[in-house]
Amino acid sequence: MTASALPTAPSHSRRIVQLDGLRAIAVLAVFAQHALKAPLWMGVDLFFVLSGFLITGILLERKAQRQSYFGYFYARRARRILPPYLLLMAVSSVLFGFGWAQHWQWYAFFATNIGDALNQSGHDSLNVLWSLAVEEQFYIVWPFVILLVPERVLAWVAGALILLVPVLRAVATPWFDSFWPIYYLTPFRMDLLAAGALLAVAVRRDRNALEPFRGAAVLGVIAALAALVWLHLHFPRFRAANTPLSNAGLYSISLVLCTSVVVIALQSRGIVKRLLCNPVLVYIGTISYTIYLIHLSVLYALWPLGMSRYVTAALALAITIAYASLTWFAFEKRLIFGSRGQRQPQPHPAAGGAASVPGTARQAPQSRA
Repeated sequence: MTASALPTAPSHSRRIVQLDGLRAIAVLAVFAQHALKAPLWMGVDLFFVLSGFLITGILLERKAQRQSYFGYFYARRARRILPPYLLLMAVSSVLFGFGWAQHWQWYAFFATNIGDALNQSGHDSLNVLWSLAVEEQFYIVWPFVILLVPERVLAWVAGALILLVPVLRAVATPWFDSFWPIYYLTPFRMDLLAAGALLAVAVRRDRNALEPFRGAAVLGVIAALAALVWLHLHFPRFRAANTPLSNAGLYSISLVLCTSVVVIALQSRGIVKRLLCNPVLVYIGTISYTIYLIHLSVLYALWPLGMSRYVTAALALAITIAYASLTWFAFEKRLIFGSRGQRQPQPHPAAGGAASVPGTARQAPQSRA
């Protein structure tokens, strides 16, 4: 899932460069969570909102133009997702063995989130694949919803999911002994993807639809960050409490934060837009899928060396970016953009785009105490 898995866009559309910068910030937050134990688990939620926004946009565009729909979408997803995924499995097997093969079905059918919820998974470095599984399960259902549901009704479907999924999390809490299944399983994360979809429907109708909400988005970011910081300082075990309130409320606060950040990015101008369009951030966002896939494997390979946390993090980041850059220029770029390897424009929000989304992995056992 990067959030840089972009399909070919119509030649008349323009690329939303600031979303690459947003991807970079999100994937670096995921890295910091695992390398430095920073409480930045919300990075995955940001990627889910982005994915819902971009995938909904491109599917609506394909539907409106009556172009190849399922074949186009699934072929692009396969070319983007499968090669780095298979390479990760090979690298993991060399570094950590074939323990994952005992639960091969979860890896073969992109259902590792179910395996993780059942504590049936391979090496802990592969736990990052849970969010890829959520994405794949989303890809199975959502294209049919968009194809069959009128666009006006689609907004109501997305809005209903945003309201109902937190209730589902609360109701389902007693079914599980920990919060991890609530965190991993697709039905409990669909509000994030639906929030992105709702933004896509709104912007498709009117490219300036989000402009009046920019101030509200800024307030949303401030309020959500304040709530998350307060909970972290005063109730550090709130997320792990596995109560209806924690499962329903905490991830809804994250939804407000991440949706607001996407709105700000789409409406950005001045210093915010310059920051998000910084070439370094844009490049990191472009290769963020592979950064996400490999970073935890690199960390697990380095942790036994006994270096300080910050030295390990710096070295891991350098190795991760080098690996992602190598695979990007070796084959990923060509697979996505054709033999010339040239990036084509990313659709404007009103035209659509697509992305796969990295997410956070379960904390390493030693960091969950």
